[in-house]
This record gives sequence, structure tokens and C-alpha cells, in this order.
Amino acid sequence: MDYYSSLDASQLDSVTPTLFEIISANQLEALLSPSLRYILVRYAQEYPGALLKVANQFDELNFVLRSAIELYFINKWQSSFTENFYGLKRVSQTPLSLLKYAGSKVAQLAPSMVEECRRLTLLRKLVSVFEITGTAYLLEKLGYKYELLYSKFVTNQLTENASLTPEQNRRIRWQRLFVRIYPYLQTAWRLSDLVAIIMYLTGVTKSPSVLKFFFRIEYARLNFYDYSRNELQTPFTKTSVNRNRPLSNSEIVFRILTKYFTKPAGISLSFTLGRFFPLAIFSLKFLEWWSNSDFAQTLAKLQNHALDSMVPPPSVLSRLRERRNKAKKVYRSGSTCPLCKENISNPVIIETGHVFCYTCIFNYLRDSHKFVKEIEKEGSESESDDEYDSDVNSEKKDSLHERNGDSEKAEISANNEKTENDEAHCLELQSQSAQSSQVYTSIEISRGGRCPITGKKLLGCKWNELKGEFDVDGIRRLIF
Repeated sequence: MDYYSSLDASQLDSVTPTLFEIISANQLEALLSPSLRYILVRYAQEYPGALLKVANQFDELNFVLRSAIELYFINKWQSSFTENFYGLKRVSQTPLSLLKYAGSKVAQLAPSMVEECRRLTLLRKLVSVFEITGTAYLLEKLGYKYELLYSKFVTNQLTENASLTPEQNRRIRWQRLFVRIYPYLQTAWRLSDLVAIIMYLTGVTKSPSVLKFFFRIEYARLNFYDYSRNELQTPFTKTSVNRNRPLSNSEIVFRILTKYFTKPAGISLSFTLGRFFPLAIFSLKFLEWWSNSDFAQTLAKLQNHALDSMVPPPSVLSRLRERRNKAKKVYRSGSTCPLCKENISNPVIIETGHVFCYTCIFNYLRDSHKFVKEIEKEGSESESDDEYDSDVNSEKKDSLHERNGDSEKAEISANNEKTENDEAHCLELQSQSAQSSQVYTSIEISRGGRCPITGKKLLGCKWNELKGEFDVDGIRRLIF
């Protein structure tokens, strides 16, 4: 349809639709049955007692319901459900459809006469309904049957046997013949439709399929005559007739049923078929665009969709749990600066209420976007050392259970001494990593402009793109 929208409307035929419109209507029609099947199966999983039998008989029910709906639209609009959505209709082939006759001009002069001559007959209406629903049903059933028989045919299960009855052998012969012929019949059907489409493109015929060509059915656009013919007419008031006798009981019941039941039911059915179904088609086209476009994936990534995030391995989760379970050290203020570890000179206070040296906190906040990856590496190495030591300790404990007496006690004491030494070594590494917090190797702006004690974002620190550093504000000096 994008190509059709870029065409010059003055060069198009006002009566005959383009092939792009017909293909769009056919594609939309092919989406209806799979969409209904998906919805039914989805709810059948939640309510199997009520919908499981309906889901198993979906093909037959879909064929009956869609045939009734398509017959309603063809009787009223001379078009199928999806063709009416695109403003198309089916008409009978007349001599005015030939190129040597100016059919469009004649239709403008006498639209009612021409349109009445072009209306579909009963046979053509039934053929149209069969082409829309019957061919889809037959192709679905034949394709499913072919898949079942083809697997048996390949594995040599469709072989005649003397132990079988003549009727069973005859059925096997028919099944083998069906498996061999069906692909050729399907190919011939598709090639004939392709030839009809090529003839439609070249202007030889106005029937884009084989059945339409054989039954002389053509496509046209819905015009003002169709809309005026199918719009609701305001009923004119009838002149009241003087009656000599009152209404009988049967006439009263008939009038009540007609006024309060039959007429409202017809109006509601017409409204549902004429308004609700086109809205459902629009929703289906929107969902098709949504699933085929990259907009949905981009929106999910922007919202940090849970499926896009990688699941961390179990080892990382265990380390995170251990790190959270460890008691956090509570910072206590004193006379020393938390950054330089010396007595505070020229004291200042920041938004979180902590006191630092002016030069230390200013330089830190200005370059706080530079973080230490070496410290993270050392931290990960220390964690791996702890895990390795714990594994070694567990292995040694298992081996100690196999030993007896004094040797077991001696090794347990030696193991305890080693664990104490390892804990002291880990504490030393942590203190060294805290002292080396001024080494900046990698840049990450999102972590910059934060309090070095609490890690909270400071409102006075804003990133400056030109300077490549943070503009520090909100520092207040203290005067004692």
C-alpha cells in the first residue's frame, strides 16, 4: 500500500482497483483465521472444560461462522469482509467492462441502471463465499492430511500386504496416489493464480484468480450508489387506516415481538458487523505492524525489559548475598579528613552533612567520574582467594575426619591458624584498596558527583561537557 499511496491518482482507473489493494485485502483475510485460533487456544488453556472441545473443532466452526459473515457482506455490499474494509466490491462481467466501451462514463450517466446489471447472481455469490472460506478450509485439511501420509509414505508404511483386506489395500493405493499427485495439483493451482494475476496486471482481464475468471467475476470500487443504497433509510410515516375491529391477540404479540425483539436484534447485528469488525481489523493490522517493526523492541529496551537483561550466574548471586550479609562499617566523624587521612584544614561541609578539607573534597567531586578498576580487580581477586581458601579448608576438613587422635587435633589447630592469617591478609588488602581510592583509571559519568561517604548524588555537582569534568557547587565553609 505504500507503493499505491505514491502513485498519481489522476492516472488511476476510478472503477478498477489496483493489484496492491487486492493483495492487501487477501493478506488481511489470511490473518483472520490464525488470529482467531490463537485467541481461542490461549483461553482454552485457562478454561479447558468449556473451550477445549471448541478448540478441537475450530476449523469446522470457523468455516461455518465465516461463511455466514461473508455471505452477509456479499449480499449487502457485494464484497467480502476485508474487501469492504478496503473499499472494494465484486461485480458481474458485462460488455461495459471491455476496453472499447467507456464503462466509467456510462456508469456516471446512469449509475443505478449499470449497477443493477452488474450485481452478482446467486451462483456467483455462492462461488465467492466458497473461494473465501471453502478453498481455505479444503487447503488446510488437505495439507494436514498430506503431512500425515507423507511421513508414512517415506517410511514405507503405505505398502500393500496380503494379510490386509481388499478394501484396506484399495485405501492404501488411494493414499499413495494422493501423496504423489497432491504437490502437482497444488503447484498447478498456484501457477494458474499467478497467470491470472499477470493477466490482471496487463489489463487483459479484470479477474485476478481462476475461479473469478471462470465465473466472470470482476473487481470494482465502492461508489456513491453503494453507500446510498446500504445506508439506513428514515422510515416515512404511513397514513393510518381506519379499522372497524380491534387487533387480535396474535397481531398484538407479533407487533410486540417485532418492535422489542426482532428489530433491535437486527439493528445490533448490523452495527456489530458494520462497526465492530472493521475496528477489529484495524486492531489486527496495528498488532501486525507492532510485531514486525523494531519500535516494540526499542521501547522494551528503553524500559529495561526483564527479558533483555542477562541473568547473573549463581556464583555472582552467592557473592552478592554474602556481601549483603556482611556487617557494614559505620562511619564516625573525627578531626581527620576522610579523604587525605590528615587533620582537617580549611573545613567545608557538603549537602550530606560530612566535613572535609576544601581542596580534597573539591578535587574529588570535580574528578569523581574517574573510578578505579584496579580496586575492583583487587576486590574480585580477594573474593576468589577467599573462595579458594574456603574450598581448601573444606577439603582439609574432610581429610581430617578420616584421621585419628593427635594428628587430627594438630592439623585442625594448624588449619585454624592459617584461616586467621588469611583473614588478616584480606583485611590488609581492604585497607590498601581504601587508601588507593584516589587512583582513577576508567570514566563513568553516572557514578560521578556523589558523596564519598554515603554515595548519594549531590545536587550541586553538574556535568560540564565542554570541560569534561563536574562543576562543583553547594560546598559551604565552616567557621569556628
